[in-house]
Amino acid sequence: MFRTALGAGLRSAPRARAPAPPSPFPSVSARSAPRSARLPSTPFASIRHASSTSFSQSARDKLRARPFLLLVGLMPVFTFGLGVWQIKRLNWKVDLIHQLDDKLHQPPVRLPARIDTAAIPEFAWRKVFVTGTLDHEHSIELGPKTRDGQLGYHVVTPLVRGEGQDTILVNRGFVKREFKEAKDRPASLTNEPVALVGMLRDQEAPNSFTPVNQPEKDQWVFANIAEMARYTGAEPVLVDQIYDDHPGKVDLLLREGIPVGRSASIELRNMHATYAATWFSLSLATAFMFWRLMRRPSVLTTAQYRGVK
Repeated sequence: MFRTALGAGLRSAPRARAPAPPSPFPSVSARSAPRSARLPSTPFASIRHASSTSFSQSARDKLRARPFLLLVGLMPVFTFGLGVWQIKRLNWKVDLIHQLDDKLHQPPVRLPARIDTAAIPEFAWRKVFVTGTLDHEHSIELGPKTRDGQLGYHVVTPLVRGEGQDTILVNRGFVKREFKEAKDRPASLTNEPVALVGMLRDQEAPNSFTPVNQPEKDQWVFANIAEMARYTGAEPVLVDQIYDDHPGKVDLLLREGIPVGRSASIELRNMHATYAATWFSLSLATAFMFWRLMRRPSVLTTAQYRGVK
């Protein structure tokens, strides 16, 4: 009876199965797990991953920073050179102002009967004394020009100096625009011999923005001495008449249409000192910027990285 009960107990107890051999394929639960959960959690793996990312990022940053660093490094040298160039221009302008001032303070000289046009640049802005008769029929109205906020023109008239002497051009001065035509200013059309003091002028250098004269339309906007001389039949010599009378008579002369000459002074713009200071300041600022960039570490340390985090 004992044997019968033991057999019944053995038949009712669950049988223990042998462990299955390991499968080379991952289970469904393992495949469905996220990639981050399947990454190794050892500290060495994380260090290798962080170091590779840091290396590639720092390499890209270095490659991108090279053109910028080169540009910043060249800026101090370039701007310093411009500052030195402006200093040279300043010295040249100061010498030119002194030379012109010396010429204006010298007494007027009489022009020779025959003028050597090649020597005009040497005597440019020098006061000269001329006499002759004005040829109003060949006058040129040059402009538009402005004087004290008023719009008008400069009247350029040939001066016939007499037999055996060259005819020259005289810029008599400014008239208002309503007196541009000679018939509208009869008070200025004197036929008597005149004697005047003026400044000998040299040809101004034109630039790409200089307008072109149209003699066939009687439109003159630029004082091209050679062109005006061919048009009027005079020699390429231009004298700016100087007005040295009482300043209170200027308005009266302008109302009557009588040309008013220029003052016996030369105003030259001299901003080279300001330009030099600007370039030197930029050179100093960009040099400091380049110094700061060169001192900045190209790769962050562990402590700096943790501080950023």
